[in-house]
Amino acid sequence: ALTGYVPPGWDRWVAFVHSAPVDYTLTIDGSLRGFGHRPADHATEVLADEAVAFVEDSTGPLFLELATSAPHEPAIPSPGDEDAFAGLAPARPPSFDEADVSDKPAWVRDLPSFTAPQEAAIDAFRADQYRSLLGVDRAVGRILDALERAGRLENTLIVFTSDNGILHGEHRWTKKEAPYEGSIRVPLVMRWDAAGWTPGTVLPGVLALNIDLAPTIADAADVSHPSTDGRSLLPLLGGERSSWRSDFLIEHMEGTNPIPTFCAVRSERWTYVRYSTGEEELYDLVADPFELDNLAAAPAMRPVLDDRRARLR
Repeated sequence: ALTGYVPPGWDRWVAFVHSAPVDYTLTIDGSLRGFGHRPADHATEVLADEAVAFVEDSTGPLFLELATSAPHEPAIPSPGDEDAFAGLAPARPPSFDEADVSDKPAWVRDLPSFTAPQEAAIDAFRADQYRSLLGVDRAVGRILDALERAGRLENTLIVFTSDNGILHGEHRWTKKEAPYEGSIRVPLVMRWDAAGWTPGTVLPGVLALNIDLAPTIADAADVSHPSTDGRSLLPLLGGERSSWRSDFLIEHMEGTNPIPTFCAVRSERWTYVRYSTGEEELYDLVADPFELDNLAAAPAMRPVLDDRRARLR
């Protein structure tokens, strides 16, 4: 069923049938090609080669999306990177293997504290993620170099982001799908030399979302698009600050992980979560950035709770 299909709108289509760093299959313009685990088969390197070739073989405006499997589990490093980050210190924020989860929802209370082997596995996986990102870093550099050689770098909008965060043991959890900061936050780095943005500019307090990417790209390309939930980030990056969102919705449907279905609203200061179980969480991200103290049951916080409940509805 997968053979022969290329989604509409793509001149060149190279995509995982199932994402993996080694031992995977790509569908290339509709034809399936299998890869093993030789050094030359590593997916980060194969996809980088394809991306560079696409830049070199095309002229005029282009849209290129490079979606690596790294640093997703199993974060197998590119050849030569296996011993990098040997001295990487373990991440131990105050929320790591959270000691007192009595105020957390049942799905967290049911998680046992980590054993020493589990902690070692968390640390080893995180180090492998760092190692696997070295190949991604080189891939980005190779694409920028190819654009520069073609004289197209200055007027190319570059967006670097990810599809989800991951917890490395915060609140005793090691996956995604949770409403906590480690799960919902992803990097977003943008470069567009022709726009004259000052390198290194950070926009603190701006709630940018993945739903903003499509309208941003359409805005940069000066093309029309259907109405979207998101908004172009270009006015913000140009210095406009008059009107922007002050909070956003987070939704999760229960699947294979034990996290119940929930809806949450995250503002600059507050995260409020309501689960299908009726359980609630409320965190003051200014006073409690590691989300250790669930304030949903605190009598003094009732006005904030009522406000956030209404906003979520």
